[in-house]
Parts: sequence; C-alpha cells; structure tokens
Amino acid sequence: MNTLLVSAVVSADTFTLDKYTVTPGVLGFLVIFAVGVALYLLMRSMTGKLKTVRGERTIEEPVDVAAAPALIEEDGAKKDG
Repeated sequence: MNTLLVSAVVSADTFTLDKYTVTPGVLGFLVIFAVGVALYLLMRSMTGKLKTVRGERTIEEPVDVAAAPALIEEDGAKKDG
C-alpha cells in the first residue's frame, strides 16, 4: 500500500495536466445522455397531464339565488318524468 502511494506521488510530479489530457470520457457522456432522456420523458409526461387538467376545467355560470328554487324544481321534474 505504501509503495502505491509513493509511486503515485512520483508519477504525479512527472505528469502534467492540460486541456487535452482531462476529458469526461464515455462515462460522462452516458450520464449526460441518461439525464437528457429522463428529462425528455418527464416533460412528455407533464405535458400529457397538463392537457387532461385543462380539458377537465369547466366554467360554471353563477346561479341566481332568487331563481334557485325554480331550478331545483325543474331538475326534479326532469328526473321524475
């Protein structure tokens, strides 16, 4: 274990980093790609759910309180007969 640390320190002194040495590699690409696919699927799901919510919303007309008993009688008459 100690020789591994010593060899790492020695090789670190001779190894220089530049912008062409350090790259994200295949793993970095796969992680970013997976995040992109998950984002696409979540947005697609959210869009579908928002379409159903917008479709269910109805605007109700205000009910005249004075005419409420007449409306109830009309509804009852339609159901009975």
